[in-house]
Amino acid sequence: MSIEVFKWIVEISTAFTAVALILCLYKFSKRSLEVKLQAVAFLLSVMVALYVKIWEVQGAALNVPQNLYIVPYILLLLAMYDVAWKGRHRVLTVISTTVVCVFALGNFLFLQQDSFNSHTLVLGGVFVILHGVLYYYYLLVNLPVQKLGKLPMFWFNAGYLTYFGGSLFIFAAYVVEVFRDSLLLYWSIQNFLRIAQFILIIVGLCQDLRNIRLHSSLPSAH
Repeated sequence: MSIEVFKWIVEISTAFTAVALILCLYKFSKRSLEVKLQAVAFLLSVMVALYVKIWEVQGAALNVPQNLYIVPYILLLLAMYDVAWKGRHRVLTVISTTVVCVFALGNFLFLQQDSFNSHTLVLGGVFVILHGVLYYYYLLVNLPVQKLGKLPMFWFNAGYLTYFGGSLFIFAAYVVEVFRDSLLLYWSIQNFLRIAQFILIIVGLCQDLRNIRLHSSLPSAH
């Protein structure tokens, strides 16, 4: 894979993030807290991408904004799940948040330091996956809607499980060994997973807007 193709994949991934951010900001005051938390996460992601592009950051310097972004991103997602299941498993979220923060600090100071903090991302991804699986259990037990496709959080969760589940697999030692001579392919797979993630999230955001329009059209809503 050429560097030009890889850059196009990254640009497409960033574009999907920007589209998701715009959808989150549309009718922002009426959006759920889950959507607002994601809006902050997407804004941080877009800001990192713009910083890298405007300042033409290359090489090891790319790690600085990316490392600063990882922890807030993970914490915002964990907070989103806590809101989605109405604090029912808050102990797990508090423990996950504490472990991620402590590990991220130790990883930055003593392990990966100014390299890309992939260990922190993997650990955070494990907790997001755990929250995602537990959220589906929450849906099965509580059945908040008859058709899960009409529940925006269903799509959001599917997106994050797709990305973090796939990322956890390709970060595994076996796959890294297979792709050790083609890091462009390795990171391209990451970005393809991110594109798939945002397609699902955008579906959820569109469903959220449909729910808002449906609610505003009801007589009791006027």
